[in-house]
Amino acid sequence: MLPGRKMRIMGSVFCAWMAILLFVSLAAAQGQWYRGNTHTHTAFSDGDAAPSVVVRWYKEHGYNFVVITDHDRYTPIDQGDFYASNLTADFGQPGKFLVIGGEEVTDKVHLNAINVRESIKPQGGTDPVDIMNRNARAIRAAGGLPQVNHPNWHWRVNADQLIAATEVKHFELFNAGRDCNNSGGGGAPSTEEMWDRVLSSGRVLYGLASDDTHSLFGEFSMWQADPGRGWIVVKAAQLSAPALVAAIDRGDFYASNGVELVDYEQSDQEIRLELPPDKRHEVRYRTYFIGRDGQVLKRDDSLKPTYRFRGDELYVRARVEASNGTMAWTQPVFLGNK
Repeated sequence: MLPGRKMRIMGSVFCAWMAILLFVSLAAAQGQWYRGNTHTHTAFSDGDAAPSVVVRWYKEHGYNFVVITDHDRYTPIDQGDFYASNLTADFGQPGKFLVIGGEEVTDKVHLNAINVRESIKPQGGTDPVDIMNRNARAIRAAGGLPQVNHPNWHWRVNADQLIAATEVKHFELFNAGRDCNNSGGGGAPSTEEMWDRVLSSGRVLYGLASDDTHSLFGEFSMWQADPGRGWIVVKAAQLSAPALVAAIDRGDFYASNGVELVDYEQSDQEIRLELPPDKRHEVRYRTYFIGRDGQVLKRDDSLKPTYRFRGDELYVRARVEASNGTMAWTQPVFLGNK
């Protein structure tokens, strides 16, 4: 074989392998969608069910992961369940279902610590901003991701305080608890209005939806903190705690209290969503693309709503409203013109 031909063949093989590796790399980067709840209580704090019962509910209802966040304690996720010794503890199946350790740090402002392996003591502080920053730093020092919980619960946190709390970039946009006042009222803004106020200041803040589960027994009603009412769907390379937390940290997820997206993609030019047809229940959708100061940039009633960036929006996010009253929210895309 001539040296030149041999070099050409080797070059072709090298290029083929590089193409394969690039395809695999891109596929991994694109990831898969995983549904989960980041705010869950058990009988180890003020929930009414053992950890194994709570975990089993989420696993049997189509979730991929759940974070156990008992108040001011770390509930071990890899040990047996002494509250229900007659049950088989089911703390996850690799690649199929995942339980992530956590804690609700119960200070004057509550923060979830997602993916920690130890209890974190409330850090206190002089005011809500100081409290959020102190506890967020402690959570990150323990290897966790901080999430500000139910800001309108007892009207604990306002938009200006969220703007000033620079150590946090995740908050509960929707908490399914009946006393969490997501919609605001009496002169107080909704959590979504607060969100736009923070984003319009140039601060990156991601919005989550969660159950804040406390009740699995008795009648399922609006008066109880039942599961299955708020969740996030995360796009991650794999179903593992590091991959999920990294994706949540960078905003690769959407929040929902009932609407499920078929797909959601963004590029440097546009945001594209795909919504599922539901002929049986005749559910229809209306998507609002929202920018600076909560301004509606576009309304799209199709099953494939799309928004092309103009370049002067500061940020763009989407809210999908279903005709049955449920919603989904995508995370803000900043356009680099703060």
